[in-house]
Amino acid sequence: MAKVVVLSSAGERDFDPWIHGTTLLLRHSAELDVFGEHTLVEDPREADIILFGEMNQARQGVCGIFAERVRAHPFYRRFPGKCFLFDSGDTFFPVLPGVYASLTNKHYRPDHTRTGFYLYVIENPFIRAEPLAGRENYLASFVGSSTSHPLRQQILSLRRDDFLLRDTRAKSYQMNFEADPLERAPFYLAYADAMASARFSLCPRGVGAASIRLFESMKMGRACVIVSDAWHPNDGVDWNSFSIRVPEADVSRIPQILEEHADRAAEMGLRARAEWEKWFSEKVRFHRVVELCLDIRRARRSSGQARRIFDLRHIPLHPRMYLRSKRMLYRYHRRLYW
Repeated sequence: MAKVVVLSSAGERDFDPWIHGTTLLLRHSAELDVFGEHTLVEDPREADIILFGEMNQARQGVCGIFAERVRAHPFYRRFPGKCFLFDSGDTFFPVLPGVYASLTNKHYRPDHTRTGFYLYVIENPFIRAEPLAGRENYLASFVGSSTSHPLRQQILSLRRDDFLLRDTRAKSYQMNFEADPLERAPFYLAYADAMASARFSLCPRGVGAASIRLFESMKMGRACVIVSDAWHPNDGVDWNSFSIRVPEADVSRIPQILEEHADRAAEMGLRARAEWEKWFSEKVRFHRVVELCLDIRRARRSSGQARRIFDLRHIPLHPRMYLRSKRMLYRYHRRLYW
């Protein structure tokens, strides 16, 4: 059993759903936890794990691409060996041990990083369990912005009558990050309806190696078509039971591949929902993340200052990104973080 502090590097003042949402949802999951093995505490001195919940998707200046604000936090300065990062963002360099939603194969290290999931306080309320009914009009669907990665342009150019493909580049950012709930509702409803109207959900990578669409598809109960060569899948999840992974070079073959698996779509959809319940639902999220942090700690071959210095190697390897992160942090916070 672990005692866990869950917090944001931004502190508790001036609540912002995009900045504090990850922390809020992890704490809420702890209240609903069905395992009951780990508990929340407030005192970092008695904690086994200090978990920083951050979301760098909408504003890269939240905690920094290199987790600068987390590393400057008093809890990290005092208890670095206990600290882990849960990052729901797309753009990051894993200088801190933790769980990353968009982890790549090259950044995966069992003693330092594990793959997580996206956790936003503003989630699409229209995505819920909806098993295939046999009346779906399309074989596959994809609704998303073409600007986040060139791969999506290839997806949108498939041009099949039995594929529902819609480019949201003109509205996506505004609806997700700037619109009020009344403006956002029709956009989110259309997105959910499109997913529900097809037997397969196409889940190409975006800015990051992963896509929130993958986890939304699992939640609805749709067979997932994962198109991302760089993404490292979550440990433990039975991906083969409900998803098809297509190499990025084979996008043109997606229609043929799905036709070959069409008779499995209903069964795969049920498995997708079951795996979402098991690994990513509200009642298990907190437990799963804490277990991943404990696994990282058990896998460590070294500890202390030497390990932390080694993990900072991403900074000299990416000097331009480091300076960019500094500029963003200063623009938002009028303070330099190191």
